[in-house]
Amino acid sequence: MENLAIYGGTFAPVHNGHITAAKAFYSAVKPDRLLIIPTLIPPHKQITFKDNPSDRLNMLHLAFDGDDYFEGRLTVSDYELTAPPPSYTVNTLKHFSSPQRKLIFLVGTDMFVTLDKWRSPEEIFSLCTIALMQRENSSEKTSIINQKTSEFRNVYNADIIFINSPAIEISSSDIRNGDDNIRKKYLPEKVYNYVKEHRLYENN
Repeated sequence: MENLAIYGGTFAPVHNGHITAAKAFYSAVKPDRLLIIPTLIPPHKQITFKDNPSDRLNMLHLAFDGDDYFEGRLTVSDYELTAPPPSYTVNTLKHFSSPQRKLIFLVGTDMFVTLDKWRSPEEIFSLCTIALMQRENSSEKTSIINQKTSEFRNVYNADIIFINSPAIEISSSDIRNGDDNIRKKYLPEKVYNYVKEHRLYENN
């Protein structure tokens, strides 16, 4: 049985927080393979920057390819960027599912507490183990997470595991809207150079 871990996101751009999360995920679940999958930003979603999926994919390759931490088991996948729309998580999980494979899908807190609002939540929970990366320490957040965990297990028979990771207090939007110093601090060097060379996010 192959353990396949999946870490998806817009990664616009990929930053050090994403890399820290990927390493924590890999260390916790010890998968046979880890897929990093940039998502297709749907046309109806309001975004404040010009999206070029090929730039996001190129930056992921720069950030992750050749990183010895992942022991050659990490792959950056363009599946969601090239698959026929619409782009739904359940479709991605179906694509990678097989009887000889266990899928482990990484989510953050905001994603986790809304999973029952996603398309076909019952199929999502049946197709994969949910790995929740919880970084918040507030009692309010913990209470909501505990409530949703109990609900998902009772309603969907969900398999849920918890992963702890040190928080890096930065977001991709902070980097897009920030100055050069912010980008230099929070982007991997190769990604920073790519952003500079291609003059990304200069009009933000």
